[in-house]
Formats: sequence, structure tokens, C-alpha cells
Amino acid sequence: MATSASRTIKSAHRVLEILEYFDQDRRVATVMEMSRTLNYPQSSTSELLRCLTRLGYLHYNRVRRTYSPTARVALLGAWVKPSLFRGGPVLSAIDDIAKLTGETVILSTSTNYVLQHLHVIHGNSERAIDVHAGDELPILHSTQGRLLLSSYRNDNIRSAVHRLNAEEPDPSRHARMAELLSEFAVLRDKGWAIEQDRDGVGCVAVLLPFGRNMDRLTVSILAEPSVIAARGQEMLELLLSRKTEIADLHMGDNSMDHDMNNVVQMPETIKIASYRRHFA
Repeated sequence: MATSASRTIKSAHRVLEILEYFDQDRRVATVMEMSRTLNYPQSSTSELLRCLTRLGYLHYNRVRRTYSPTARVALLGAWVKPSLFRGGPVLSAIDDIAKLTGETVILSTSTNYVLQHLHVIHGNSERAIDVHAGDELPILHSTQGRLLLSSYRNDNIRSAVHRLNAEEPDPSRHARMAELLSEFAVLRDKGWAIEQDRDGVGCVAVLLPFGRNMDRLTVSILAEPSVIAARGQEMLELLLSRKTEIADLHMGDNSMDHDMNNVVQMPETIKIASYRRHFA
């Protein structure tokens, strides 16, 4: 029974990664390409792709032997906040920001005490930062993660930080509560953050409007430290202008009552497998 359950979980994991593969690469792909990129056995990959084709989620080109998503994939989750995502401003804004800056733009959230990138548009500049949807970072040691954490009430932050410190094996990376709460008070008031160099990468991040039954989201621009030093203020103004457009769209939405408790606290026993992809 346990073996059967674990196989089912692994299959579900792989189905999600296959769908995210197409979202990332935005092109048709062969069984071999996906097997190699995702580090799956070719036989298992082929079986999953055939199953998804039978269910109507993928199209198979028999001549070229390639797979591509169908319109059914595009409609998955379209009911979730349609004013934001189904032809709405968030994804369009990310596309526009990437075009205007030439740098990598990311939509991120916090999940199970880590920062996770939900959607990535790679910049077209020669030295654009390379990240992928599904990548995860420590929430306390990333610009976007700290900005997201700052939006919660202090008692929720204390609870999260105590757990994160307890799980961090390196004492030098433990957060000091008093310093953190002081920093977060400033971030909460601003709703944005700029860091010129964190582990060799610069970041400009803005917290998007959020409300009841909505995850907190950040849109951020990643670039080399020298680029952030030279253009950080310009990038921030661009992000803030798009944030204002999104906020104006929801001015009359009653669901935008800010609920400061809806995401951080998680059951202590839940452990969710990472969806980081194994890119070649």
C-alpha cells in the first residue's frame, strides 16, 4: 500500500513538472528532450506524456514526434482571481517590465516557509540572471522573502522566525528578532526593497496588493549588482507604477480587505517535496 501511494505521489509530481516545463521553455518538445532535462527515465516520461495526451492536456505531432500543451492547459485555474490573471494586469506587467529593462523579472510567493518563484520571464540582456519557475530560496535570506515576511503581524513573524532559526544548522545565519522586526517595520511601510548585492545578485522587489483568500506576491527584477547600482531607482519606479495600476483595478473589490493572518502559519508536521527542476 505504501509503495503504491509513493508511486502515485511521484507520478503527480512529474505531471506538474512536465506542465511547468512547457511554461518555462514555451516550445514543443520530444520525449528525449523532456527526459533529459527533467532527469526522468525515458519509459516513464513517454508513458506520462501519452496519458496527458489521452486526457486532452497535450497535443502529439506524429510527424515530428513532439508534444505541446493544448488550450485545456491554458484554462487550468483560470477561475482563480480572473481579474488578475486571466487577461489581467499581473502577467502582462511582468512581460512589459522584462521588455523595458532587459533583465529577468519574477513573480514569487512564500510557501511552507520558503520563497518560491511562480513565473519567470528571462531578460534579453547579455548577462541576464538565470532562474527558473519552481526555484526556491530561504525566505529569511532573500530580498523577496523578507519583503513578504514583513507584511505579516509581528506575532506571526516571531512564530515563523523561531521555527526557521531552529531548523537552520548554521548559527551565523540565525536571525536576531529585534533587528528583524525593526527592519520589517521599515519594509512594511515602504512595500518595496532594493538590494544591490546578495550572493552576487542584485534585486529590486515590490509587494503586490493582496487581500482575503489571496497569497502574498512580489514582483522583482534580478540583475547584476552593477546594473542595480546604476538603474535601481528607475526599475523601482517602473515596478511601483505597475503596482499602482493593479491596485486601482481592485479599488472597488471588497475582497481586498487586508488579512494579516492568512498564509504564514503552517501545520508543524507538513513537509512538501520541493518542485525544483533538474535542468541540464
